[in-house]
Amino acid sequence: MRTEYSLSKFQRSNYSFALIKNGRIIFRSKAERLQPLISCIKKHKAEMRGAVVFDKIVGRAAALLLAHAKVGKVWAPTISRDAVRILTKNGIKIAYKKKVTCIKNQKGDDLCPMEKLSQRMKPDKLISFLLDLRRKRM
Repeated sequence: MRTEYSLSKFQRSNYSFALIKNGRIIFRSKAERLQPLISCIKKHKAEMRGAVVFDKIVGRAAALLLAHAKVGKVWAPTISRDAVRILTKNGIKIAYKKKVTCIKNQKGDDLCPMEKLSQRMKPDKLISFLLDLRRKRM
């Protein structure tokens, strides 16, 4: 069944992440942080190529993972400046409501732990680390 999806429709939903390809919902999740993106890469990496991803918050770490998965477009209510740079550099189209300097932790008093980690690690090492970390938790 083909479905029309938009950023405003995504924001009204209870989902934090959705993968859409050829008008079909391939994967969606209500989980928080990077968990849905990592799960999607593990289960649907081939389908992610050229697809549209909706994600509530896209920071540097998520952008590196999205570029790794070769998505075609990212729609996000909130995106970081580094994420815009990474996605644009990789030819990924972007639609967003608000661009922020960086993604903060839940308390709002420091960088998100994944933002910090993504700044300290080379992209390929970060991707391997995150995908391996998720595998160990399953």
